[in-house]
Amino acid sequence: MFARKLKVNAVNYCIKSLQARYVTKAPKPEIPTNPLKQVYSANDQQANGIVYDRKPFKVLLQEGKMYHWCLCGRSKSQPLCDGTHRDIYLKITQRPIRFQVTKTKEYWLCNCKQTKNRPFCDGTHKQKEIQEATTIRL
Repeated sequence: MFARKLKVNAVNYCIKSLQARYVTKAPKPEIPTNPLKQVYSANDQQANGIVYDRKPFKVLLQEGKMYHWCLCGRSKSQPLCDGTHRDIYLKITQRPIRFQVTKTKEYWLCNCKQTKNRPFCDGTHKQKEIQEATTIRL
């Protein structure tokens, strides 16, 4: 009885160790969210800005610090806002998105300005319309 139990435990150990080495799919990356999304009304804007770039921007963000992500696409300090939307002659209606992160690490911020998960990239830039956009970096 003891020998059989020992054999079963050894087999189970071998199976688990083999399963640990062979992963069929990589784990999905954590999708960041903006904890301030419900606080500021700028997140409810329906219109998106112009396409600034066809690929996202990787940036190191600090936990608890307040950031302003440019939605209009005209900021000179992309992907963050520099206040260009305040120029009355440009008649820009989009306001920047205020956000924070819960962990200090590198995040991918959207540069095409069409993401549904503002300000974080959700892969929208891969769509044909974005890749063929002509209003880049006005």
